[in-house]
Amino acid sequence: MKIAVNIFYLIFTFFFAGVEPSDEIISALKQGKSNELVKYFDEKVSIKIINQEDVLSKSQAEANLKFFFEKHTVKAFSSSHVSSTNNGAQYITGNLETSNGKFRVSILLRRNLIAQFRIENDND
Repeated sequence: MKIAVNIFYLIFTFFFAGVEPSDEIISALKQGKSNELVKYFDEKVSIKIINQEDVLSKSQAEANLKFFFEKHTVKAFSSSHVSSTNNGAQYITGNLETSNGKFRVSILLRRNLIAQFRIENDND
């Protein structure tokens, strides 16, 4: 009986394990979906979009991000680095190509929530 329970547990974890927030965030960036990104925003987010930087509420940050994606239609996003630290923080960096130019994106997650989100001009 113990073996059956262990096998069931392993199968359940293998097939129904949750997707990492970083994978969902990268997917939302590739599609330019602010409403999917905002699901992972903390209640207050340090956000920088091009030259505007502030600490905003979740709803304010969503409005700013939605405006950015309306103005800059996403063509592609490629993640260049995803890493975790000992204190549980996770960093995602990548390159965002839009209809109006290329941008660097950097994201800091704490407790699986976005604490810092930056979109900056890519000065190649």
